Amino acid sequence: MRFLPTAWRPAGTAAAALVLFAVLAPAQSGHNLERPAHWKARYDDGAAAPERRFVVMRPGWHVFAGPGGLFWDPGSYASGAFAVSSTIFLFPEGDPEQSGSTRLDSPFGLFLGGSELEAGGPRYVAFELRNDGNFRIAEHSGGKSRDLVPWTAHDAVVTSGAETTGPVQNLLAVDVRGDRTVFYLNDRAIAELPGEGVALDGVIGVRAGAGLSIHVTEVDIGPNRREE
Repeated sequence: MRFLPTAWRPAGTAAAALVLFAVLAPAQSGHNLERPAHWKARYDDGAAAPERRFVVMRPGWHVFAGPGGLFWDPGSYASGAFAVSSTIFLFPEGDPEQSGSTRLDSPFGLFLGGSELEAGGPRYVAFELRNDGNFRIAEHSGGKSRDLVPWTAHDAVVTSGAETTGPVQNLLAVDVRGDRTVFYLNDRAIAELPGEGVALDGVIGVRAGAGLSIHVTEVDIGPNRREE
């Protein structure tokens, strides 16, 4: 199992109580450069077939350029009070067979509270970035979406520019505290939502927009940050 760094763990008995509310993500498994057999995918057109090249690439997983979709390990589930973090590398435009993107204007990030992901009307909350320096938090349900935080420019977003020759890195994190939920980007709090009205219990995974090549180093689930 993967645990969050020490700085993210509450102290004393509170830590023991909070960790009971989260199912920690299982250790990475599968052969390198092969599709992780236990992961699922759902594409934006509703297809469930493996249309996009998605492989184990330790540490983590690589999603090559292709149609937009959701990728998740069914064992990555959390409820109650918990924290989740993921480091995602965005690769520049280039040869898709060599980890290049075909476009850089699609969103990417994490999703939480996933349910009915393989049914007709999946539900999840997406925390996404875009290479123009914007982020968004949106609730998706039954084929419709509702902005909880609309696309908003923030200087915490690390972007790939015309002179960029390698991947750029962003660390996304969400701290679900019950009364409120705090969203972090590169260790900076960039948004906060009240706890009521935003259901985040459910499956946690990765959102990869169309045409992007991204490397996901980890999807870590564990106890809350210390109070700030």
